[in-house]
Amino acid sequence: MDNSELINDNLIELNVDAHSKKEALKKIAELVFKAGRVESATAYCNGMMEREATSTTGFGGGIAIPHAKLDEVIKPTISVIKLDKAVEWEAMDNEPVYFLIALAVPKKQEGNFHLKLLARLSENLMEESFVQSLLSARTKSEISKIITEILTDKGEV
Repeated sequence: MDNSELINDNLIELNVDAHSKKEALKKIAELVFKAGRVESATAYCNGMMEREATSTTGFGGGIAIPHAKLDEVIKPTISVIKLDKAVEWEAMDNEPVYFLIALAVPKKQEGNFHLKLLARLSENLMEESFVQSLLSARTKSEISKIITEILTDKGEV
C-alpha cells in the first residue's frame, strides 16, 4: 500500500465540538465511517475505547493517538480531528487533549504494520518542529501534507 493513501482531507476535521474522550472517539469513528474506511462506526469507536481501557493513548502536549485493529476496517487509515476545546484524556502528562491522530488498521493486515505506523508517529511527535508544524496548521490539506511527508520521507512503514 502506498503510504500517501493513508490520509486525505476527507479524513481530517477541524474545530470539532466534543466534551469527553468518548465523544471525541465517536466523532473520529463517524468521520472514518463516512469516508468509507470502516464498515461500522460503532465497532471502530468500541475498538478505540477498548484500547484506551488497557492504557492511555494520550501522548502528551495535547495530542493523543487512539487506534484500533479490527475486522471492520476496510483500508488502513490515519484520521485527524482538532477539537475546539481540550478534553480530559488521562494522558501521560496529565494534560487534556485537543489534537487526535487516529489509526484504523484491518485485523487481516499482515505483520506489525500498525506498530510501525505508531512508532513512526511517536518518533516524530518527539520532535518539536514536527509538533509545532502540526499544531499550527490551519487547513486540512496542511495537516494531510505534514503527516504524509513523515510517512513517505523515511521509507516504507
